Amino acid sequence: MTTDLDSIQLDGEIQNLLRQQIQNILQCLPPEINFVLNSALWNFSLPKSYATFGQQMLSIAYEKDQLPTVKLGLHYLLTTLLPYVKESCQFRLTSWSLLQRILTLVENALVLFNLLNFFKFLKSGKQPSLVDCLLRINHRSLDGAKRRTIGYSYMTRELVWAGFMELLGFTIPFINYHSLKRKLRNALRLDPYQQPVERVELTSESKCAYCNERVILPHHMGCSHVFCYYCLKGNQLADEGFECNVCDYRSDTFKKVLVL
Repeated sequence: MTTDLDSIQLDGEIQNLLRQQIQNILQCLPPEINFVLNSALWNFSLPKSYATFGQQMLSIAYEKDQLPTVKLGLHYLLTTLLPYVKESCQFRLTSWSLLQRILTLVENALVLFNLLNFFKFLKSGKQPSLVDCLLRINHRSLDGAKRRTIGYSYMTRELVWAGFMELLGFTIPFINYHSLKRKLRNALRLDPYQQPVERVELTSESKCAYCNERVILPHHMGCSHVFCYYCLKGNQLADEGFECNVCDYRSDTFKKVLVL
């Protein structure tokens, strides 16, 4: 059951890998390229081995007696030709509003049918895709009842990574990012300390000393630099030792800049 879903994911990833390599060259991928690519993948997989490349990697295949020539043609029509027609209409017939609405309705209906088929697959364990359900074709394991095995190196790597993420999730909330940023900035700053001034100048060109944007509700902390209300208040609440990030002046002052 899990293997069937994994094979569908692998097929999609294989197509995406090839599409990405071609897209790096062409930048804009027209529907014809996708059609040729998907046709090649289908032609070199299903007619020869009765399995997609993703299924071959997981040692599963369709039942040969369930895929006669007629069903192979229908499989190609549903999985390759019809998606090309849809992409071509969306790519070239954008001015046909009625057609675009019909395509949108069809896509929404297919999403619903795929969801219903997924729930059916979870219950029965057969026919994971809508195409398999419509054609009534089933998978069989090439290795019989052999169970899938996972190497110890993979399990160890996953355990180490999960432990590391759990450690980060536990310790990060205890780190005062604002205080750490201030201390690091002060350690790297070579400019001399600037004494505060009594007069704060505010002009139409003034920018916030913290966000470097136009000042909103201008306030100051005792030095000559102007801050937005939320920039100054937020930093003082987050870091008790907040200093002006321009002149390193430290103060608990929080005053509104008066325009004279």
